[in-house]
Amino acid sequence: MRYIAILIFCVTLLVSGAPAGGAESQVLRLYEKGNSLMKEGNFKEAVQAYSSALNLLEPDGKNAHVVILARARAYHDSGELERAFKDVSTIVKSDTVDAETLTSTLHLRARLHLQQGRDQQALSDMTSAIKISHENQSLRSLSFAHRGIIFLNLNRYENALSDFNKAIELDPNSGYAYAGRGLAYLRLDKIDAARRNAEIALSKHPDDKTKKLAAKITNELSVSSSGPLSLAVPIGDDGHIFVLLKFSKNGPPHRFLLDTGATFSLISRELLTQIQQETEVKSAGKARVKTADGSEHMVTRYKVKNAFLFNLPLGEVEVHVFDKNAGVITNLLGMHSIKNISVSIDAQSKKAHITRKQSLD
Repeated sequence: MRYIAILIFCVTLLVSGAPAGGAESQVLRLYEKGNSLMKEGNFKEAVQAYSSALNLLEPDGKNAHVVILARARAYHDSGELERAFKDVSTIVKSDTVDAETLTSTLHLRARLHLQQGRDQQALSDMTSAIKISHENQSLRSLSFAHRGIIFLNLNRYENALSDFNKAIELDPNSGYAYAGRGLAYLRLDKIDAARRNAEIALSKHPDDKTKKLAAKITNELSVSSSGPLSLAVPIGDDGHIFVLLKFSKNGPPHRFLLDTGATFSLISRELLTQIQQETEVKSAGKARVKTADGSEHMVTRYKVKNAFLFNLPLGEVEVHVFDKNAGVITNLLGMHSIKNISVSIDAQSKKAHITRKQSLD
C-alpha cells in the first residue's frame, strides 16, 4: 500500500511539473509504462521506459528526480546494484530534490548498503531520512520501520523496538511496523508479544514484504507433534533451528538456538535470574569455553532442575553463563545439555525431528 501511495504522489508531481504540450503526455505515458512493466516483473524494459522519459526532462528538475528514483528501483530489482546506486547518488547530491523524494531515495540507498554488507552506512541513511521534514506520515512511519530493521541486523533490539513503536504511532495501520516489532520482541525473548504482533501484522492487509516478516515469527514458533515423545520443528531459511524452552511446566517460554554442533548451553545472566525464580538452580563450578569465533571465556556452570523443550520434559540440564559481559547473548542449546533427546534433520521437509528417550537419565 505504501508503494502505491508513493507512486500516486510521484504521478501527481509529474502531471504538475512535466514539460508543456506533447512532451508532457509522452513523459507521463513512458513513466506509467515503466510502472506497469515493474508490476509485471519486466525490470529491464522498465529501465528503458524510464530512461526514455528522462531524455525528455530537465536533468535536475523535480520530475527528473521522481523518474530517476523509479529507474533506480528497476535497476535494483533487476540486480544491477551499481547502476541503482549511481542513480540514487545523483538524487541525493541534488540541491533541488523535494523532501519526500529525498526520503524515499535514502530508503533505497539504505537497502543497497544492506545488500552489500554496509550496515552502518544504511543506518546513517535511515537516520538522515528520519530527520527530513515533511508531512507524509506514512512515509515517516516507514522511515522508522526501516531503521528498526537495521537495528535488528545490528543486534540492537531495544533501539529496534523503540523505532517500531514510533512507526506504529505514526501509522497505526502499518502491518510492516507490527511485523518488525514482533521480530524485535522475539529477539528480546518476549514470545507472546512476538506472536501477537505477527497476528496483528497479518490482519492489516499485508503486502508481500510484511507477510515475509510475519512468517519469520510464525514459522519459528510453530511446532507439530510427530509422536508421543517426538516433535517436528521448522528449519529457518538460514539453516538455524530455534526452539522454546520452559523451566517449569507452566512457566514462560524462552527462545533458544538449537545447535547440534555445540557441546554446552549458553544463556544470558538476565535469563539465569528469571530461571532462578521458576525452578531450582545450583552452581556447578567454573569452566573455560571456546566460542565460534575462537575466543575463550570463563563461565560459571549451573544445574537447572527442570526443563521442558516445548512440552517435552528434559529433566535436569546444564547451562553456562559468561563471568564477564560479552555483549548480546543468543541463548544457545547445546547437545551435552540435552543428552535425553536426539535430533535428526529432514532436508526435504526443512524440519528438525526431536525425539526424547523413553526414560530420563
